[in-house]
Amino acid sequence: MTQRKATKSGLAARFKSVFSLFRPDRWSLLAATLGVLTVGAFAPFALAPLALLTLGGLFWLWFHVTRPLAAFKLGFWFGLGLFGAGASWLFSSQYFYGEVPLLGALFGTFLWVVYLSLFPALAGALAKWAAKPFFPVVGLILIYPAAWVVGEWLRGHLFGGYPFLQIGTSHILTWLDGYAPIFGVLGVSWAVALSAALLVWLVVKNAWIGAALLFALLWLIGGSLADIRWVQPQGKPVDLALLQGNIPQDQKWQPEQFYPTLARYTKMTRQHLGADVIVWPETAVPAYFDLVEKGALKSFLGDAAALQKPILLGSIWRDETRTRYYNALINVGERPYQVYKKHHLVPIGEYYPFSSLLRPLFDYWNIPYDQFSPGPFPPQPMKLGAHHVGMAICFETEFGEELRYQLPVASYFITVSNDAWFAHTLEPAQALQSVQMRARELGRPFARVANTGHTALIDANGEITHSIPPYEAEVLRGSLQPVEGMTPFARWGELPLLFLLTLIFGFACAVWYLRRG
Repeated sequence: MTQRKATKSGLAARFKSVFSLFRPDRWSLLAATLGVLTVGAFAPFALAPLALLTLGGLFWLWFHVTRPLAAFKLGFWFGLGLFGAGASWLFSSQYFYGEVPLLGALFGTFLWVVYLSLFPALAGALAKWAAKPFFPVVGLILIYPAAWVVGEWLRGHLFGGYPFLQIGTSHILTWLDGYAPIFGVLGVSWAVALSAALLVWLVVKNAWIGAALLFALLWLIGGSLADIRWVQPQGKPVDLALLQGNIPQDQKWQPEQFYPTLARYTKMTRQHLGADVIVWPETAVPAYFDLVEKGALKSFLGDAAALQKPILLGSIWRDETRTRYYNALINVGERPYQVYKKHHLVPIGEYYPFSSLLRPLFDYWNIPYDQFSPGPFPPQPMKLGAHHVGMAICFETEFGEELRYQLPVASYFITVSNDAWFAHTLEPAQALQSVQMRARELGRPFARVANTGHTALIDANGEITHSIPPYEAEVLRGSLQPVEGMTPFARWGELPLLFLLTLIFGFACAVWYLRRG
């Protein structure tokens, strides 16, 4: 009896200890506030210096706690603020357009935010644990930024990866983005985090000279790297027509909107036949491609084949057995068609993890069940006119490590999206900013075509050269300069960054071992 009571008491104490990790106090609420403010560093606000101050505030909090669990809690609440304010656009897609009941959409978004918040929490625990064997300031400068990058790397890879709001993306078009062509966005995240740690060092130790010198050196090196031209122009500029149909998501799949939607896009296309390449957005054709090929678009597709002009249509492609479906981009200006099939699908949105286990349950409860199939990886760039062109659909532009496999063959990229799922939220502007970072990493210009915006042309330095207003039916007509050459990141990917992380934490473990011995 006494043993049972002791066991229950022990379990209760453990539960209470775990619960205390998530119970708010004044420091955790401060961390959450810092997380909310961090959203201002990203598009559409683009106040990049905010990230230095807010991440520095988080590091200051970590510096003043003694236990890894306390740092875990502060990182978790920072994440709740960051992702609760900056990535809760998931609610919009579920509730307004996905027909998920209000409570279900709220609960799903809550779980999503909690999951994303675990990674800053893990970074905090790792930072505090790995910094223990060092002098406090050394741990702050050496370990904290590296731990933050580990958290972002894990978040971008586990369960398909959710690399939204990586802190490095906020510093596109600053001096620090000079690190992107070498180490990728995570290298920029590291530079931002190191800058924040130096600010904390300055405050807690009043180290004006040392902190200022290292801060200036870090930024000057980034600015010098930004001046390096990793790629060179290849051939003549390409004239593109990017079609932004602005079809609201709640109308997109309505039967009565089918013909008006196709009429809008075909009219836009005919008005810009002088362009070298014409691109429709993701799933601009609200039907299976094989059906419209024989019906509503038969005449249009015949004209496109006769012109032999690259006209790319976003549609759903299915195989001959009609059992596998692909989110696809189809060049209808050639026969046979060139088809790009999206390979990195959105979990839950486009496929179900553990689908072999879920299908019997869906069948039993008579719940409609379907999912896209992933396309082949690595994909082959399309040959459009004189150039090979890399392809990406929506979510795939978050993954520079994967897009690089289309290089060096691809001389520029075309990416299509349907951000109507997240209309009038922060997501479309954030997605455009991510494409800017991919251009900087890979040294390739991008043409981004979105149903409701943001549709834009981006040069190889990540700068937007042409754009049109969102939420308007309009065509962006502009030129893009193809390039050749390879950035170090395009060649090596994340390997240099992972090597540096291994060195730092390997060194920390060695110091731990020597001190304990």
